[in-house]
Amino acid sequence: MVGERRVYRENDTDIPSEFSDLLVRMLVHHLENSTNRYYTELLNHLWERCMTLAPEERLKTTFAKLMQQEVEHGVITARILAGLGVGRIEQPIKQYLFHLPIDTFCDMAYFNALGDRVGCYIGETWEDVPYEPLLNVAERLHKDEVFHATFGMSNLRRVCADPAGLAEANEKIKIWWPAALDMFGRSDSEFSDAYVRWGLRKLNNAQLRQQYIADTRPLLEELGITVPADTANRRFL
Repeated sequence: MVGERRVYRENDTDIPSEFSDLLVRMLVHHLENSTNRYYTELLNHLWERCMTLAPEERLKTTFAKLMQQEVEHGVITARILAGLGVGRIEQPIKQYLFHLPIDTFCDMAYFNALGDRVGCYIGETWEDVPYEPLLNVAERLHKDEVFHATFGMSNLRRVCADPAGLAEANEKIKIWWPAALDMFGRSDSEFSDAYVRWGLRKLNNAQLRQQYIADTRPLLEELGITVPADTANRRFL
């Protein structure tokens, strides 16, 4: 029954069908999946961008570590889905943040500082997820996402230390901020509430987004970035 919070194992035969269906849906829609060619294409693109745009050679080592973790995350998701009887995924990337142009180091910084930071909030909700294979990797996935977001914020701080860079960051925040907020999905999503009901998340889409805003907006403003209204240029409210 909902609320008992039993932790199910991979081969348990009595996993409730609604829980199993929601778990599969959540992971199938999860971006990181090594069997999904669209994710492989994204990783190839990001590798080229971070190696090309890094302003110092030493930063390439950190980007390489970040990219290695992204590959590992995809393998982890694929392995968990395989345990649920799901094979290769052909799932186009729906979050439009991943389709935004990454033309400059400022774009790359925003991609990690804002995009990867969303992963921190989704990952936080998995720390008590009642499915053992996901529960076992939740802490590591969260730590990796914190590293990615922290690195991105450090790079953004570097960008904003230069007047021209700050001007660029203030212009491009108008694109990256709404895209990051839209990554949480629709506030009226029925699946969002169902995930909470079954313990797959602690908070629904709207609650996670509000927590993200409250935590992230001050970090950007400290850098001198004027963050637009949270409803400006949004696609999913």
